[in-house]
Amino acid sequence: MSQSHRLAQGGRIDRNQPVHFRFNGELLEGFAGDTLASALLANNRHLVARSFKYHRPRGIVGAGVEEPNAMVQLGFGAKTIPNLKATEIELHEGLEAESVNCWPSVNTDLQAVNGLLSKFFPAGFYYKTFMASPALWMKVFEPIIRKAAGWGKAPTEADPDHYDHCHVHCDVMVVGAGPAGIAAARAAAATGARVIIADEQAEMGGSLLSLKRSVDGLDGAAWAARELEALRANPEVRVLPRTTVFGY
Repeated sequence: MSQSHRLAQGGRIDRNQPVHFRFNGELLEGFAGDTLASALLANNRHLVARSFKYHRPRGIVGAGVEEPNAMVQLGFGAKTIPNLKATEIELHEGLEAESVNCWPSVNTDLQAVNGLLSKFFPAGFYYKTFMASPALWMKVFEPIIRKAAGWGKAPTEADPDHYDHCHVHCDVMVVGAGPAGIAAARAAAATGARVIIADEQAEMGGSLLSLKRSVDGLDGAAWAARELEALRANPEVRVLPRTTVFGY
């Protein structure tokens, strides 16, 4: 398989380990370390989704959680997961994903006709247009609008997977494992504090992994690896990759 837009070198991938996946039914190839987004771009697949209201074509414009467009449905049946961002999905062998909010396909979406009628559909137009009759709104208009504007589909079958959980307490919580986060965790750990450092990415290091910079005389990625190894060796420190942090 040809990855026509793959650079010959660079990136945080293993070019000796090909990974096969399907996107909208098409068999494609990437490498270990890819995200779904980077693998799609390497295969010259730029049309990933359609816009929410007018169903205009949308491609990948961001990275990680900042990506606003590339929403996909992952898997099928009881294991399906809706509305994931292609920039946050780690590529693995046999992965299957498809575009959401389009029919019959992302390339030919019949609801794109909404764009031709955009001047008749200003923001909140449905509140002014269809509310004269509450009965018609509840039974006719609202179901149609919800179906047209929906994203992915939630699974209807029981979840077959099992999930581990634990209750953990700490003195210092560090969110983000870039250079500042790693340094903060090391400083807190040096005082004997119980520390948790969490990062949304599978590989910690943040900007040190992509920018050519040195820290303490070491390549940035090498420095991050050394510091993270020291943190993992500390019994009072918990290192959590692939983790989202939220507060109440």
